[in-house]
Amino acid sequence: MKITSTILSILAAASLVSAGKFHQVKPGKTNIVPNAYIIEYHEGFTHADAHNGLKTHAVDYKVRNEYKIFNGASITVHSEHDGHALANVPGVKNVWHVSVYDMPKSQKVTAKATDPASISDHHMTGVNVLHDKYKLTGKGIKVGVIDTGIDYNHPAFAAKGANKGCFARYGKNCRIAHGWDFVGDDYNGGNTPKADADPMDCAGHGSHVAGIIGGNALDIKVSPKPPQPFVGVAPEVTFGAYRIFGCKGGTGDDVILAAMELAFNDGMDVINMSLGGGSAYKENPTAALAETLIARGMSLAAAAGNDGANGVWMVSDSGLGDHATSVASFDNLYVWYQTLGYGGKQMPFSVSDTWGKQIHLDNTLPLVPLLDKSGKILDGCDPAQYTANGSVKGKIVVALGDVTRCKSGGRGANAQKAGAAAMVVISDDAGIDALGGVPGLPMASISNADGLALLAAYAKNPKAPVTWSKEQIPVQIDNAGAPSGYSSFGLDGDLRSKPDVGAPGGNILSTYPLALGGYTVMSGTSMATPYIAGSHALYMQAKHAKLNGAVVRQAFKNTATISKNYKSKTFTSAAKQGAGLVNVLNAVLAEASITPDHIDLLDSVNFHKTVQITLKNTGKHTETFTLKNVPADGLISYQGNNTWPLANPVIEATSASVTFSQNKVKIPGGKSAKITLHFKEPKTKSLFPMYSGFVVATPKTKGAVAVHVPYTGIKGDIRKVPIMDTDHGFPMAFLADNNGQLSDVPKGAFTYDLVKSFPAYAARFGSHTPNAEIRVHNAKDDSLVGFLNWGPNGRMPLADEDGNPVLIQFPWNGKVQASMNATAPSVTVPAGTYTVVFAQQHKFSKGVYPHDFEIFKMKPVTIA
Repeated sequence: MKITSTILSILAAASLVSAGKFHQVKPGKTNIVPNAYIIEYHEGFTHADAHNGLKTHAVDYKVRNEYKIFNGASITVHSEHDGHALANVPGVKNVWHVSVYDMPKSQKVTAKATDPASISDHHMTGVNVLHDKYKLTGKGIKVGVIDTGIDYNHPAFAAKGANKGCFARYGKNCRIAHGWDFVGDDYNGGNTPKADADPMDCAGHGSHVAGIIGGNALDIKVSPKPPQPFVGVAPEVTFGAYRIFGCKGGTGDDVILAAMELAFNDGMDVINMSLGGGSAYKENPTAALAETLIARGMSLAAAAGNDGANGVWMVSDSGLGDHATSVASFDNLYVWYQTLGYGGKQMPFSVSDTWGKQIHLDNTLPLVPLLDKSGKILDGCDPAQYTANGSVKGKIVVALGDVTRCKSGGRGANAQKAGAAAMVVISDDAGIDALGGVPGLPMASISNADGLALLAAYAKNPKAPVTWSKEQIPVQIDNAGAPSGYSSFGLDGDLRSKPDVGAPGGNILSTYPLALGGYTVMSGTSMATPYIAGSHALYMQAKHAKLNGAVVRQAFKNTATISKNYKSKTFTSAAKQGAGLVNVLNAVLAEASITPDHIDLLDSVNFHKTVQITLKNTGKHTETFTLKNVPADGLISYQGNNTWPLANPVIEATSASVTFSQNKVKIPGGKSAKITLHFKEPKTKSLFPMYSGFVVATPKTKGAVAVHVPYTGIKGDIRKVPIMDTDHGFPMAFLADNNGQLSDVPKGAFTYDLVKSFPAYAARFGSHTPNAEIRVHNAKDDSLVGFLNWGPNGRMPLADEDGNPVLIQFPWNGKVQASMNATAPSVTVPAGTYTVVFAQQHKFSKGVYPHDFEIFKMKPVTIA
């Protein structure tokens, strides 16, 4: 069994006093840097105090980074002190492992020719009007891009009137006026960073992000010219380029913290973080520092994540702060695609990232779908599927892109091993899915509707030829203008409303490093996030003020366009779209606001049935507003006894009812009115439905902008929502050798010697838990022996990009702590038989064991 794991090192803790909080490994898409920790100090505690405390308690360490705004440091520990031990150093408030964030992966296709709807994304948001009529360009606003760097030589980043961009260290009057490379080309997240002053981008992601924020290729007279007219959201912003990735691999969140601080010190008004590290609670280092920076006047936009195929609870971590903006993605109206012809129909397709170029194959190559005996299309996740109906060698294999068992890397590897010449993947949702793919195999993704048409044509004529177009054409695909299928669902672990707002992120043309072609089309919440960052710049310029993120976020959420799923008659859940698709024009022109900018109704036990909002008339004249409730789709993720949320939540007409203390209210210019909302939960028998909607205040004046706030809630007792993924057999027990290799537990009696053999365990969470304990009990009398403490844990995805299971695994070396906040050393248990107990605290519970915990007892283990 190949496993993507986050290894928890269970080491002896030195005898220390006091007690901070050790936040155990955050599961999801992040691994950790071994023996590396981020430490946050209590207020008034200094770096010198920390050094003295660590040395006093015999901690052998090396400083990785020291911070000022974030009161703390990151260190590598060379002695046997784990996170619990560091948390017990006097003055230490919080300790986290240094987590490795993967370089953001986004779908990339090559755009060509001239698009008749070249700036359709700006038409979706009103930015085109702000450019053309109001002449807003973001001039005077500084935006920091924390990413892979920026190709500052790109002509789209040139100052107005120039034909070549530049970086302030190497030229005058440069739009990229600030920047730093924190890591160097060879850094991959696990080796030593080598910083320098040159933030040149060699990976591409950061340049694409920067172009969305403020690239401008409308008047370029030099090569390369864009394949179609192109301008970013705020084409005259000043950039800061903060490079945190090498050319490949990931980056540590301790590096991200350093970049965030430098961006603030360089005077950035907005920080863009198109990053994600899996689902978590808001108590993570980047979210904590983001809140501090926003309180000091900055704005911060962070990606909500691309885990929409994993169902609810998956919104990403960096935007989870109370005042940060977590950004969902909407698909652009038009995109350029190559097409394949089959059965008389031209079908647009997206190329896999690893292939990365147009597909040109021999038209004589036969097509062969992977079908079961009933004729149903299979997912390609099992190697046996490729031989069940004969050989696929030299043929074009067709499979369903269902990601509940594997992703494109897994099915692509199977197809390649079976000798397939190419692979066509039918999207499992609306739109055309992005594919990671495998090197050397042409892989194409087509829409679900086209996939059904292809299968129908195959049934009529299995020998029909497949043709591949030589050029790309502009097409409006399924899901155009609607929330992107890949965009992550909320809510977060505290049932707070996240994501906050959406922006165009699917099929976005932007700049790319000159060495890699200059321009490309990419998709992801990584693309939606810079759209919001650029929108912040336009809004600040329009209001003639450097506003903090909370103020701008409220304006965007109040005035967003409430949207529907593709071909749906009902509104998309706020857990998917946030407050809706950003409408920057409405935000600038609105003469009203509502606070708070979202309403968290929580669950049935903690239900906020009465909520007060403040409606303010920011205009000069008296206005009358009419209030109404606009319900959105209910999401059903639990049907029957499943513990793993459905990958595609079932949509149900489940909505709350809302009554108002006054349905109409007359407010003089510059004044406010408080309105009381009375909520009633939905009437439904479904299990744990996630419901949402929007409270809308519409002004009487014709053409005036209406304002709204989203609300979200869960019907039922959240304490009963399953946490551990028992659907897939977790928690699991293994045998580990002294090299960390895992094998099945031997049958019959077996004794672990803790030298060559160790008991090992694996777990996966389908929803958040505020505290996950591993308890060790005496198997004879069930008495408590000690703890292997974890701490808060977030929702985990099912699989990584290669289809390997994502989970937490660890060997137990026989050591336990006497209590959850042990001040005594960890001790090795004596020889005997023990029961390892997994105990996950239910959300919104008091944490009293065992009443408030979901409990799983493993089979007893005998230790010599």
